[in-house]
Amino acid sequence: MLHLRRHILLLLAGVLVCAVTVAPISSANRTSADIHFTNGLIYYALGFHDMAIKELQQAAASDLGDTEVRVALGMAYHAKGDWQAALGAYGEALRIDDSLLHVHGLMGDIYRAQGDRENARAHYLMALEDPELVAVPCYGLGILAEEAGDRKAAVERYRQVLDSAPGHAESAARLAVLLHEDGAVDEALEVIENAQRYSPRSAELHYLGGVLYMEMEDYDKAEHAFDRAVQLDGSHDGARRALRQLESQRDK
Repeated sequence: MLHLRRHILLLLAGVLVCAVTVAPISSANRTSADIHFTNGLIYYALGFHDMAIKELQQAAASDLGDTEVRVALGMAYHAKGDWQAALGAYGEALRIDDSLLHVHGLMGDIYRAQGDRENARAHYLMALEDPELVAVPCYGLGILAEEAGDRKAAVERYRQVLDSAPGHAESAARLAVLLHEDGAVDEALEVIENAQRYSPRSAELHYLGGVLYMEMEDYDKAEHAFDRAVQLDGSHDGARRALRQLESQRDK
């Protein structure tokens, strides 16, 4: 999706990083705002958030009506953990163009992280007014429903996410856990295996698959799943413990 978490910014930044590696970017026929925006995207892609913010601030000051710059600036603040500054940048973008519904999804994430469920829900619902936006707001609404104890609503929201973005590992993991807790082991495993086709490098999906295989007493598949989780994330304590448990059972 074009708008989902503004992945286009990351894609563009990645392309620019490759281009800079091959040859310096010429400043000919480019405005100061363009140059700062490009630099900001590159720094953002490289994880240099302070430098990205500095460049994007200059780009925003040079072009007072550019919403893309302000969304990118908000994302840089967001990545750094400066939530209030991120909300300010997102708010500026919406004041310039209130049709940018994807920005509400980003704001909902911040309010949810701050524990402001009411504002988070309101922004997620505004984001859902765009039929192309599903994953970010529905995932956020699913978490809010879980926190409120509404498991049925949470399951519905996570299913909505996976219908739109089948590789959304976080939604698949949360949905599988809820289904498992309700005793629907086969369905939970189906959710995990479907998501793995799109997100094969998610350690958590492999770990949860291993848990489900263990419950089904398919120990070879369980061991393979836990081993793969550890390969992908060496610090995954759950997978390491599960492997030790399997080894102990075999020794006995």
